[in-house]
Amino acid sequence: MKFRKGFVPGLVAAFAAVLLFAAGAGAEIHLNMGSTSSTSGVYAWCVAAANVINKADNGIQVTVVESGAGMDNLRKISAGVFDFALAIDLPGSLQLYKGIEGFEGKQFKDVRWLFLRNIFADRLYVRRDSGVTTFGDLKGKRFCPGIPGSASAAYVMQYDKILGTNIQLVPSALGDAITALKENRIVGLQKSSGLNNIDASLIEVNLTTPLTVVGYSEEDVKKIQEKIPYMTFLKREKGSIKEFPDVGPIWEECPIAGAVATAAMPEEVGYQIVKAYVEGFDEIAAAYGPVKGFDPVGDYFRNAGEDVVPAHAGLIRYAKEKGLEVPERFIPPEYKK
Repeated sequence: MKFRKGFVPGLVAAFAAVLLFAAGAGAEIHLNMGSTSSTSGVYAWCVAAANVINKADNGIQVTVVESGAGMDNLRKISAGVFDFALAIDLPGSLQLYKGIEGFEGKQFKDVRWLFLRNIFADRLYVRRDSGVTTFGDLKGKRFCPGIPGSASAAYVMQYDKILGTNIQLVPSALGDAITALKENRIVGLQKSSGLNNIDASLIEVNLTTPLTVVGYSEEDVKKIQEKIPYMTFLKREKGSIKEFPDVGPIWEECPIAGAVATAAMPEEVGYQIVKAYVEGFDEIAAAYGPVKGFDPVGDYFRNAGEDVVPAHAGLIRYAKEKGLEVPERFIPPEYKK
């Protein structure tokens, strides 16, 4: 059962009723869920999220589809290939919603925020023996900005242009980038990671090829935000990253990450997905530790700025059932109060 673009609110409501009847009659709703590369530590989160949805008694069955992560998922969401997708961040979603940056001329106003994963860091890892201590030190060096098609890779490419760093950027699949790093064919790579820990995919690498982390200067951040005001950066003090106690103070780009769907997904279906995710949160956190301590529903409304992607009607319904305030700027036109 696919959800297509162009549904008007009345048809969405009618379609939801049909789906509920089908589920009650024992039929299943089959959804394709975009994820990320299976070599990424985030893939464990995607699989765990799908598992708790599939185990819930809601008639929904999710198929996890490997992908190129953020920007690739957003393209496939807007094309109707995925019914919903994880491994998405808010800045990338805003680009699609507004038709800017990577989606210039391809505005898709029907993208809807579904639930939050965490606030993370698009972290810049380099070999400890590289001599690189700042983003500027990457000038002229071979560096992997991330997985081709991912939002985080696109951001590093943008920052390189804005700051005039002239890095030799080598977008690569994570496995290929790790091999190149070990063989000293690149000095480092960007990998989205939990705020306070090394990414799981790099733990073993760090044992044999010692790594460190570099960041942006305060001046770098000002220049970037002049061009891309919706990007968020956090100052990380010395000792903030557990495995790298000597790193800091540095500035890291730290977006809100989570999942998106579209306005064509009926409210009831979105509600059931959010409900299953929240109720299975302990199981998800056991599989992917960086989500611990985050509220997958309320933290979106509390931490997103003034510039937002509207929330899915199912998320709003669940939030209001839990007594959470949903500011008006998050309310999409199809939501019925």
